Amino acid sequence: MTNPMPALSGFLTEVFDMAYVGLPFTHDLFVSYSHGRDDGKGKGLLQPWSAVFVEALERELLLENQLCEDLRIFIDKDARPGHGVDPMSPLTDQLREHINGSALLVILMSDPYLASAWCTDERNWWCQHQEKIGFGINERIAVVKIWPTTGVWPPPLSDSRGEHLVGFDFHSLISGKHRPLGWADEPISSNPDFRKATIGIVAQLLPKLNKLKARLEEHARAEAEIKHLHKPGGQTIYLHGRADQAQTWEKAGLALADKGFFVLPGSPDAVNDNPQKIQEAREQRVEILSDCDALLLVGTANERALDADLVVIGKHDRQSARSRSNRLLPCGLLNTVGTAIVTPMRQASARHVQADWIDGTKDDWTSQIQQWLQDKSSLSGGGL
Repeated sequence: MTNPMPALSGFLTEVFDMAYVGLPFTHDLFVSYSHGRDDGKGKGLLQPWSAVFVEALERELLLENQLCEDLRIFIDKDARPGHGVDPMSPLTDQLREHINGSALLVILMSDPYLASAWCTDERNWWCQHQEKIGFGINERIAVVKIWPTTGVWPPPLSDSRGEHLVGFDFHSLISGKHRPLGWADEPISSNPDFRKATIGIVAQLLPKLNKLKARLEEHARAEAEIKHLHKPGGQTIYLHGRADQAQTWEKAGLALADKGFFVLPGSPDAVNDNPQKIQEAREQRVEILSDCDALLLVGTANERALDADLVVIGKHDRQSARSRSNRLLPCGLLNTVGTAIVTPMRQASARHVQADWIDGTKDDWTSQIQQWLQDKSSLSGGGL
């Protein structure tokens, strides 16, 4: 497993709440756009329309129950703290930090956008930071086409063949002239085409936010499990043994408990020939396994039982428990006999089910368990 995601530095994580999707993001959406040419009064021609669009987009997103409390959108002219530019902080630094902390990038596409140095910087900052934290940018850029363009779309807005991201059409002809939807209406958002198109964007953004949120939650859960497995004891180990080998099972369980591990279940499995009782025992086993950190199979001289346990418990029941709990649940085969049970075929079976051999014939075998857990967590792999 790679190192945990680096936390966003600076004032953002100290002062403002995190985004709906969760850390390391402080914004769900960052809206990047060009203000357009100056209107002669110090305001860009596209800025008022863009602000109305973002207000309408936020309003539609907030109608979704899961977003109503935590949604965070950044657009430079938003006066709410943390949602727009802070007039008392250096502009470049704060813009870079805000966009780096944004889950999705929303671009209001126009020729002025393509020509804007600021918009280019924002896009590059965002892409570079996503690579740094190990996040791909596929499905995370929404291009809202508010005006037809003649300029070249740079990567990642176009592919290796120069094909543009499909994006969202958000303009129409008025007397033969292209204008953003709602441009000639007052208020702008009263235009029915504007509202329908906005809802269409929301319908695409929402599943992307939910997917990213689930991914971040799973990453956080996995990181917490790795941290837990690295602790010096305190992990819960499912120690599987059979009742006809109860003395060996109990000896192993007490040795683990002396090292600070919690051992489940409270007794070895009864040997049963009744199909219904066997199934009930498996269901109970999976339920308990789902709450454990690791599985140890007690390997005794009963080789047929060992072979069956490797497949039924080490593979099938363990897979069922993992799918239920999403835990790593490493599996070890505790050899309490010695070389007699270490046959080539059995070694191959253990590799197949991803069970590691642990030499339980040594007096200090329990000292190997903590290192084994740490090694397995390190090999679990998978960044973001």
